[in-house]
Amino acid sequence: PTSLSGVKDMVGVSHEFGNRVFDPLGFSNYASDSTLAWFRHAELKHGRAAMLGAVGWMVQKNGLGQIPFPVGASYAESGQTHILSSDPFTAAQELPAGGWWQIFFLAGCIELWTESKGVHYMKEPNFTVLTEFGGASFNGADEKMQLKELKNGRLAMIACMAYLAHEINPAFVPLPLW
Repeated sequence: PTSLSGVKDMVGVSHEFGNRVFDPLGFSNYASDSTLAWFRHAELKHGRAAMLGAVGWMVQKNGLGQIPFPVGASYAESGQTHILSSDPFTAAQELPAGGWWQIFFLAGCIELWTESKGVHYMKEPNFTVLTEFGGASFNGADEKMQLKELKNGRLAMIACMAYLAHEINPAFVPLPLW
């Protein structure tokens, strides 16, 4: 029950995919318009998170993102600081539980805020780029910018998976040694 015109009108048609919307598994053949809107919304959110993650990985791996934090209850008590490892996996293991709670709490607040404001994207699908946090509004005229965001997000998701695969086994992805 999808309106194929909804798929054809979506931003994402490019020459890399034979002038069609990127849909390698054919989900658009079986999805309603509201489900397509949910897929696009998820693709944009995951792409944006992956762009942040890919940059964060490189910053941490190159030793630029090392922020000291207090050891113990507070800096006033101990007077000591600790700096996480430049290896992202080791740094994730070294991060105290309070740091993880802060990260998940912030992510949950952002998710709650974006899902609860205005008309929900699945109620009135419009297939446009989200404009949370006062971002630029892309309306029809800026389809080129929407396509750039989609492509950069997809590339960042691939990059994050490549970083992960390289950490599991360096022979999987021949990345330069840092």
